[in-house]
Amino acid sequence: MTNQPPLTGFKRDVVIFLQKLILVLARAWYFVALMAAVTFLALAFLAPAFMASDQPGAGRTIYALLAPHNHQLPQRSYFVFGVKGGIQTYSLAQLLAFGAEADNPEAFLGNADIGYKTGLNHRMVAIFSGLCLGGLIWGLAGGRPRLRLIPFLLMTLPLFIDGLSHMSSDGGAGFREENEWAVIITGGLFPASFYAGTIIGTLDWLLRTATGLLFGLGLAWFLFTYLSNRFAAIRRELEPKLRRAGAIK
Repeated sequence: MTNQPPLTGFKRDVVIFLQKLILVLARAWYFVALMAAVTFLALAFLAPAFMASDQPGAGRTIYALLAPHNHQLPQRSYFVFGVKGGIQTYSLAQLLAFGAEADNPEAFLGNADIGYKTGLNHRMVAIFSGLCLGGLIWGLAGGRPRLRLIPFLLMTLPLFIDGLSHMSSDGGAGFREENEWAVIITGGLFPASFYAGTIIGTLDWLLRTATGLLFGLGLAWFLFTYLSNRFAAIRRELEPKLRRAGAIK
């Protein structure tokens, strides 16, 4: 096998330029990854902010951008910028009275009185909140915790079980509507309103939030650990090469 001649001229400049770009990403990956998660979460609240500030075009664009990633059911979403202020949630019956269509509730965005729904539903807000929080903790703690695959899968399992049970229930089983199984397990310790519905304070909201937050934290600590190892290897390979080429100090 013959050795290829060293690159010179324009080709060499292009290769060095691309390697320097990769090295920049390898050095700044943590900030880029964390800001990507923060941006995605911020978009969820930016959509209703645009609607409330009479910029529906921009708001609907963000809703459409986020729609492929979550169902945006209004009864499973937060509402902000309404007359009551703060963060509100509403039952499906309330939303139908407010103007949502029974056969297409996802299309209902809200209004100035009740507020506008976030671009991400309860579970997705919890996931990205966990991802942002977990990433911040990971960075401040000097790259800890360093989560491996099995612990990450264990943190994913509650979300998988809760999500699968909702899919089965929504498909016709209906056992998550009244959550009679939870009434039996808890001995009816809580009021009936806790077991049914999706608003803040109900069992379904609590499970979606808790499992989403747990998954988000696990994803951050697993993904950031993986990226840290991969980009560290890239730096170990590229930095000596670029120094020898005089491209970096």
